[in-house]
Amino acid sequence: MITKSITEHLESGERARLIPVVSASQKEVAAVSVVLAVFRIVPEYAKMMLEEVGAPWSKRSTLTALTEVCFKKPKQTRSQLPRPDGLLIVDTSRKEWTALVEAKIKNEQLKGEQLEKYLDLAKEFGVDALITISNQFATTPSHHPASIDKRRLKRVELYHFSWLSLLSNAQLLSESEAVTDREQAMVLKELIRFLEHDHSGVQPFDRMGPRWKEICSKIHNAETVSKSDGDLQASISDWAQLVRYLSLTLSSKIGKRVELSLSRKHKKDREAKYADYVKSMIEHCRLSDSFEIPNTAGEIHLEADLRRRTVSVSMQVDPPGDKKRPTAAINWLTRQLKNDKIENALITCQWPRKTHATTKPLEHALEYPDDLVPENCKDLPTRLEIRRVASLAGRFRGARTLVEDCEQQFVTFYRDVGQKVTPWTPPPPKYKKEQPPPDENDLEASMEEIRSEMSEKFS
Repeated sequence: MITKSITEHLESGERARLIPVVSASQKEVAAVSVVLAVFRIVPEYAKMMLEEVGAPWSKRSTLTALTEVCFKKPKQTRSQLPRPDGLLIVDTSRKEWTALVEAKIKNEQLKGEQLEKYLDLAKEFGVDALITISNQFATTPSHHPASIDKRRLKRVELYHFSWLSLLSNAQLLSESEAVTDREQAMVLKELIRFLEHDHSGVQPFDRMGPRWKEICSKIHNAETVSKSDGDLQASISDWAQLVRYLSLTLSSKIGKRVELSLSRKHKKDREAKYADYVKSMIEHCRLSDSFEIPNTAGEIHLEADLRRRTVSVSMQVDPPGDKKRPTAAINWLTRQLKNDKIENALITCQWPRKTHATTKPLEHALEYPDDLVPENCKDLPTRLEIRRVASLAGRFRGARTLVEDCEQQFVTFYRDVGQKVTPWTPPPPKYKKEQPPPDENDLEASMEEIRSEMSEKFS
């Protein structure tokens, strides 16, 4: 069912085609048409993506997907109305939800001024949301990479998908075998093949922006960096895109969704997350984020230290609760990594009260776990951490080399450590053996002994 309230305002619009007929220069239009057509053909994929942006969804939901949409020009409007790349209409029979779609491919950037025109258009015709797609990355769909006047967002929601997130989710859905219809599964695989091709315009995040080198130089030279520093702001934006790219990259490699670990406050408020980035840079000259990976013993933490020019990847785990000695708790972790030659790894133990943390290389901890236990300490450690630190020297300032090294360190740490460490779980309670009933002669002898003792006591 097509929503009359929206379509009656359309001058033109084509149903999204899986095989669009467009000129070679219209790769952007072709890419949007293919993705929206797969939304229509594979409901599970549409649900997976659109639920992230607040679209209502039920078993009765129907989806209409249009491309090259042109709205009728109101009589009082003299200027030319913008033409969005697509329009989505979700009808649950009880509620309708609509979204404009605007996309960019290759290195094209989304510009706030253009998006504000689409937001005004959406507001004028009662459209619920504007969804943008580009090779830029956002921490979550609601954390948009472009700067927008918040007054434009009072009645229209703004969301963003990277092309890589569309590809990654398609891969996850395909590998999960949740799509049981043979034709739909085949269409989904063709979408993956299309988005993976170089000519599709989909690109990975392969470099920091041009201002990364400048902020690195300022910090290395101990210059004062303020909150309003343009180099600082641009570099934080680049970092946010980098960590989102890393989460999508690992998702594709392990077949499970990897998410950035965000507090409830940060999920709702992009500015609050950004403010914490700024605070960390000004106070510690560091940028960091943590990743949630299904069924791992703990989150994986990635940190870039601009002063030391290092990248570190770490994981903290809770020690086992059934050990009596501190070395037994340490061995529980190191034994899980014993049979693999894991280089440049450090083991750190956190201790209760005011006892300082202790750190040793993994190779040393395997042979001499006692060296991690403070003198005269009989307490169990409160936390165990395994960490790998890479000193990048001049490569740290490189826009490309930093991304390459962060990706290499992050992925290999998960391969070498993250997937091998399993969380401790309490053992199941043991079945108690039934005690045989007491022998009558033994019972009589015990009673006689008790009577004798009582007699002596009161005599």
